Amino acid sequence: MEALFALNSRGDTRRLGRALAESVTPGDLVILEGDLGAGKTFLVRSLARALGVPSEVRITSPTFELVHELPARIPLVHVDLYRLESEAAVEALGLGEHIGGRSVVVVEWGKRFFPALGGEGIVVALSLGPSSENSSVRRCEITGYGPRGTALTDRISRLFPKRDRSFVPR
Repeated sequence: MEALFALNSRGDTRRLGRALAESVTPGDLVILEGDLGAGKTFLVRSLARALGVPSEVRITSPTFELVHELPARIPLVHVDLYRLESEAAVEALGLGEHIGGRSVVVVEWGKRFFPALGGEGIVVALSLGPSSENSSVRRCEITGYGPRGTALTDRISRLFPKRDRSFVPR
């Protein structure tokens, strides 16, 4: 299943983060893709706050630490695989104990390792929208893989307000 959204502002991205927070269940895998500056970490921050990560907890991309575990009503594991080169390096992180477990795992730059991460969940691809004049416009494509990913994509699509949903041409 696939869903396409226009994110016309940072507020839209926050609303998408809230829809994600209302949709995820323990054990879900969310892969984030997109160029540098596409809004991946901002979306994670929005998701984390909506899950109840306290405001005093700083939410940044774990580029050098690779994994941040964040306390929330559903624990959130935030991962950045940008610098990793092999599936063996990914497996060494021990994410398998979280995926399908009690946490939600959100992985930036993880699509190339999707099979090593279990191959079931959603891929959220963020890109700049058609208007280069407004850098806050983003195109968001969510693709669900496997029964769990398809169900998650469906829940997000139902929760994200219709006024914010629109098809953005490729």
